[in-house]
Amino acid sequence: MEQQTSRTLHRTFEKTLQAFADLPPSVSLTMASLGGDVTLLVDASGSIIDVAYLDAAIQRFGVEDWPGRAWTDTVTGESVDKIRNLIDECAKTGASRTHQVNHPGARGSDLPIEYVLRRIDGFPYLVASGTDLRKFAEVQQQLIQAQFELEREYRRVRESEARYRVIYQRMDAALLVVDGETRRIIDGNAAAGSICGVTLDKMVGDTLVSLVQRDGRERLMEALAESRSLGQSRTLAVSASSDGSAIELRISPYRENGKINYLVSISSQVEEDYPTRSLTADKWGWTEAVPEAQIVIDAKGAIHSVNGRFLDMIHLLSRSLAVGRNVNNWLGASSVDMQVLSNRLRDEGEVRQFLTVVRDDMGASRPVRLSATRIDTGGDPLYSVIVTEQGTREMPAAAKANGVHGATSDFSELIGRVPLKELIRESADVIEKLCIEAALTQTENNRAAAADLLGLSRQSLYLKLKRYGLEDYTGRA
Repeated sequence: MEQQTSRTLHRTFEKTLQAFADLPPSVSLTMASLGGDVTLLVDASGSIIDVAYLDAAIQRFGVEDWPGRAWTDTVTGESVDKIRNLIDECAKTGASRTHQVNHPGARGSDLPIEYVLRRIDGFPYLVASGTDLRKFAEVQQQLIQAQFELEREYRRVRESEARYRVIYQRMDAALLVVDGETRRIIDGNAAAGSICGVTLDKMVGDTLVSLVQRDGRERLMEALAESRSLGQSRTLAVSASSDGSAIELRISPYRENGKINYLVSISSQVEEDYPTRSLTADKWGWTEAVPEAQIVIDAKGAIHSVNGRFLDMIHLLSRSLAVGRNVNNWLGASSVDMQVLSNRLRDEGEVRQFLTVVRDDMGASRPVRLSATRIDTGGDPLYSVIVTEQGTREMPAAAKANGVHGATSDFSELIGRVPLKELIRESADVIEKLCIEAALTQTENNRAAAADLLGLSRQSLYLKLKRYGLEDYTGRA
């Protein structure tokens, strides 16, 4: 927190010169003391001659013991050089820049003061005017705490959304959410698509009337209008446009974000016989002991086994719904991703930190890293794949091990799957983290010195350390 200040006094009091001519010493002392929250009189050697302060609470930092001591002895280790800079700058120009220094407290908390040191012609001592920054530090700490609270709340909301999304998709009742103005389907669950004979992705965005045969569309529009005007539910029997089967629609209006939409429940008048899959004996029970999401696939990508963590990741109910299906259903931005992984496994037998995406059973996707190795079964080759989820702002792990070149390799794999703006933002994070690590290494993990080296406040450095997971970084290469 250093700023360039004016080194000359632009204007002195001129019209009231006589008022200052014969000031009593007590008045002069009072006026000098009002120059800052803390005011020091310092001699040319850097020893404190006297001290004045406005807030009585500052006394607990041992201010009364400062007179007679070297100024550098009253500050923390990382502030010693700043005191010397204050004195050197004042000796050269008559006024220093502002420098923030920290005075140690008896209970572990520091007293942050921003000083400017000035030389006054005709006065035997240098005058250091200090601004108490404790309130600013408290505000910064409150902002950091508020940010952490927001992040925790965001995670809680995201988890709740995922939980209710799973419930919505897994419930037996077939439901559609319909826009009250356009009559287009906003959302729906798998049961609705099954009854209407249409896949969910084709259904969303289409009009509700397109799901019924032509002879029932006019009655459906009338039921929608009546339900909206009266604010009551309406039930209508129609035929599905896909196969002509008889279905019943129950239309219930509700208000959302200042507009009226519809919740439409669909029931079939014919009991459907859903196919079931038989469970085969699982010889891959050991996969449950793996702490990460894991799948076992063959050379063609067919899934032989999954563990519970992978089922949680893709929100799938049971292993029987995944075993036998191709891994492309859930992994890879496109089929090319898994083809590249398969080729590398065939040629190298092992792949580490392969960047791709995972898609859950509800259509959401997020970035992951894959690490895979060949399993020797005595027959056709099988591969164990570990799936590790990563945040969108997480720095590639290869950068930590291999430096910038490893990070560049990871970014090259993202080209074509991630927008350029996101790649640039990720690369900036990589460089910032590498700079922080280098500063900690050079200063032998002295956080305060590293902050000065990087031109950051200590609060900003601690926030970035937490962001990049470097709280326990030792600073050793």
